[in-house]
Amino acid sequence: MPPPSPSLRLLSSRRRPLAPHHHCPCRRHSHSASTVAAASTPPPSRDCAARLAAAVHASAAAKNFPHAIRLTKSLIQASSSSSSSFRGPHPAATAAFAALASTSRSPGPAVGVLVIALSQMARLDEALSVFRRLRTLPALPACNAILDGLVKARRFACAWELFDEMLSRGMMPTVVTYNTLINACRHQGAVAKAWEVWDQMVARRIDPNVVTYTTMICAICEEGCISEAEKMFAAMKEAGLQPNLYTYNALMSGHCQRDDIDRAVALYQDLLKSGLVPNAIIFTTLIDGFCKVKRFSEAKRMFVDVPRFGVAPTVPVYNSLIDGAFRSGNAQEALAVYQEMTRQELQPDEFTCSIIVRGLCDGGQLQVATRFLEGMRQSGTNLNAAAYNALIDEYCANGNLEEALATCTRMTEVGIEPNVVTYSSLIDGHSKIGKMEMAMAIFTEMVTKGIEPNVVTYTALIRGHAKNGDIDVAFRLQKEMKERGISPNTITVSVLVDGLCRENRAQDAVRFVMECDDLHQFFSNSTTDQDHPIPNSVTYMTLIYGLYIDGQHNEAGKIFSCMRESGMVPDSFTYTLLIRGQCMLGHVLNAMMLYADMMKQGVKPMRHKIVCPEIWSCEPLNGL
Repeated sequence: MPPPSPSLRLLSSRRRPLAPHHHCPCRRHSHSASTVAAASTPPPSRDCAARLAAAVHASAAAKNFPHAIRLTKSLIQASSSSSSSFRGPHPAATAAFAALASTSRSPGPAVGVLVIALSQMARLDEALSVFRRLRTLPALPACNAILDGLVKARRFACAWELFDEMLSRGMMPTVVTYNTLINACRHQGAVAKAWEVWDQMVARRIDPNVVTYTTMICAICEEGCISEAEKMFAAMKEAGLQPNLYTYNALMSGHCQRDDIDRAVALYQDLLKSGLVPNAIIFTTLIDGFCKVKRFSEAKRMFVDVPRFGVAPTVPVYNSLIDGAFRSGNAQEALAVYQEMTRQELQPDEFTCSIIVRGLCDGGQLQVATRFLEGMRQSGTNLNAAAYNALIDEYCANGNLEEALATCTRMTEVGIEPNVVTYSSLIDGHSKIGKMEMAMAIFTEMVTKGIEPNVVTYTALIRGHAKNGDIDVAFRLQKEMKERGISPNTITVSVLVDGLCRENRAQDAVRFVMECDDLHQFFSNSTTDQDHPIPNSVTYMTLIYGLYIDGQHNEAGKIFSCMRESGMVPDSFTYTLLIRGQCMLGHVLNAMMLYADMMKQGVKPMRHKIVCPEIWSCEPLNGL
């Protein structure tokens, strides 16, 4: 049974819609089986189709469904090349349906197999057309197969509508049906809806199985609710179900995403005690988890342990290890791992290449990275945009915009189209050196090509205009990004606050921050990888600096109090500003309390000339 949770409510046994559905575009007008059966099979394939259809019927009658499905796929392939006499959008499916309907008085089981075969072949519109030609509901495996096919194709609206239709036609869902629906919720990112499906399943007295629990654990982990996932894992064991490798990997991955590698290792030990043998995916998760927290030596020990379980290291395992070596600042070790991989005759993939190029760039070896990428291109290795983007980003960071543009040109010449990351790097590179006309031209080209800008793109443009004193243009861009449905992040807000403070408009900056729809959205302690280059506290410290320059020391103190209440710690520069401001006001006791707080927080006082960080001001504080 599921773990106790407010969301686990038993629904009434009377079925109700799980959520609003959209119209399914693949609905077709229903026809009777007898109408289709009356259609004549194309003469050239009549005998072949008849033989195959008869074999399908025989296999279905003998309940040898795997063989029946294989035969049906052959029938569909044969019908694809000889279905010209059938009119309509799905002539092959219609021809196969006709062949089955005309060779048996009871074609139902074989037609159900046809639905399964079409679904497995990802010919979903044809499967739907056959499904809706039937007066009676096909066997449950056929219903489950078409639902599963729609979910795998991410046609969620159609899947939910079809499920409603199946229920209205008398289908009695099984745990397999509900597993498919929960998986749909997972891919939609709708955990609340997944709980509704779970509740409905329990209300029908259908017991969840290992797949059900594993899919729910995946969905919950992907939402970041790791404690709830642990409860589900415990409930699974209490229900007498043995977690499998997929279950363990889902939970281990969730902990690794939160940098809790120790809990992931504990789960790995539990996996071994349960008698399961780890596979390459388990090892990849653990090695990647160790590397993410820069515990490279432990990642290597885990890597050495892989062959003991009869598992051959795979390219993803090597990729994780190479990435971990670069993260630990050991480029030579990373390249040694790469050479070991090639000695094992494993072919590097596009991710291998992008990891190495990015690692070399981060280590300041831009020319080596360029040569490596060119060597990979000449060897015929598949490349992706990420490798070229790493070079472009590094050239832009070094101010070499000419080479950045040349790399973009080479990228297109090898058939890789620039993406939003490519354009954002180029825009940011030009914005940082004040070439806003060029930056806007690149932005225009990007939009013209149908590539949607993101928050990074707009923030780069806003930063450039704000730094150049065009704060009004910066705010127009901020308005435009909001109209596009793109929410500003902490960096965007900090850049706009900085722009206002540069123009001695500290009060406007304070009002702007206070007018944000959700203040905590910008000032929370949590940061995403995208936010990481500038901490959220920078916005507070920028305001404090602007108010200090404007002589509003009391207001600066209020912002500091708000910052500390949010759990953030200013840097030494900010503490120094505040202490100096309080001294100028004659509030020596306040200054001493600030100094004491600075010491308590472990912030070291500055013993050299203070230079204001670039984001706050172009000029250092005079006389400080």
